Amino acid sequence: MNMKKTLLTLLLICSTFAANAMRTAEIPEKIDTLSYITGQQIGHAIEDQIIPQLRLDYNTIFATIDANFAKHNAITVEGVTITPENIQELGLKYLSQECQQRVIEAMNDSTIEIFNATDTRVVSALMGADFAYRLKDAPFPVEKSSVMLGIEDTHNKKEKLTLEQANNFINHYFTVVIPQQKKKESDAWLADVEKMEGVVKTESGLLYKIEVAGDMNVKAVKDEDVVKVLYTGCTKSGKVFDTNRWNFMPEARQEMVKSHNPELVGKDNPIEFPLDKVIKGWTEGMKLVGKGGRISLWIPAELAYGERGAGQDIGPNEALYFDVELLDVTNK
Repeated sequence: MNMKKTLLTLLLICSTFAANAMRTAEIPEKIDTLSYITGQQIGHAIEDQIIPQLRLDYNTIFATIDANFAKHNAITVEGVTITPENIQELGLKYLSQECQQRVIEAMNDSTIEIFNATDTRVVSALMGADFAYRLKDAPFPVEKSSVMLGIEDTHNKKEKLTLEQANNFINHYFTVVIPQQKKKESDAWLADVEKMEGVVKTESGLLYKIEVAGDMNVKAVKDEDVVKVLYTGCTKSGKVFDTNRWNFMPEARQEMVKSHNPELVGKDNPIEFPLDKVIKGWTEGMKLVGKGGRISLWIPAELAYGERGAGQDIGPNEALYFDVELLDVTNK
C-alpha cells in the first residue's frame, strides 16, 4: 500500500457512482448538498483512513480545514510552518518509510507509538491543510459551512445522507446537471464567437478564422495526411490546457521540462501526427490552411471530447479554442 498517496489524496467524490436513479435527499435547503457530500467524503477519509492508521488528532485536522478553507494561507503548528509550496515536502518527511513501518507494526501491537505528541499535531495539521488547499481547486463550487457540517456529522455519526443517497446525487450532478450546464455555456460562447469579424462556420459547426493562409498548394487533403504543428489549446475561459509553445506552458510544466529535458528549456516543441488520430475538429480544421499558415479553431464539443470531456480541465460538452501554426504537411 502506498500510504503517502493514499493519505494525501483528497477524496472529493465517491470513487464508484451508484447506478440507481436519483432519489430526493431529505436535507435542509440552507445546506448545499454537493458541499455537504464533499464534507462527508472528507469526513470518511479522516475517520476511516487517517485516524485508524496514523492515530491523528481529529480536532486539529478539523480546525486546520476550517481555518484554511479555500485559502492558500500559511499555518504554523509546533514551530513548523505549512504552506501550499512546502506541504508535499513536509508530507514526505513525516510520512517516511520509517513512519510507514511503525504503522504496519502498530496494526499488530497497539502499544507502539507512531508519532510523539508534537509530531501528531504537526501531521494532523498537514492533513487538514492538504484537504483545505485542495478544496480551493475543487472542480465545482464549495460552500464552507456545508462542507464543515458534513465533516462534523460524519465524525459524530449523524450523517444526513446515506451513502446511496450521496452516490445518487453525485451521479446525477456529474452526468446530468454539469453536462447540461456546460452545453448551454458552450453554445452561448460559440454563438458570440460566430459574430466575430472573419470567423467562418462550416457545415459541421466548426468555427475558424484564417490568421495566415500559408501556401495553399501544400496542404492536408486526406485524413491520413501528417501535419507538423505548434499549437495552444484553451478552454472558453482562456485557461491553457495543452500547448507545445514554451511561452504558453504552465509554470509546473516548464519546471518538469527543466528537470527532465533541460535541452528543451525555452524552446517550442513542434509535434507531428496524422489527422485521423486527433479530434474531429482538428481533422477538419487543419485542411483549411496551407503550409506556413496559422488558423484559429473554435471547436464544439461534438467535434472535440463530447459528453465525457477529457482530464481535469475539459468538462463534458465543453467547446474549445485552438491557435495552430501549420509548419509542414506530409501527404499520404
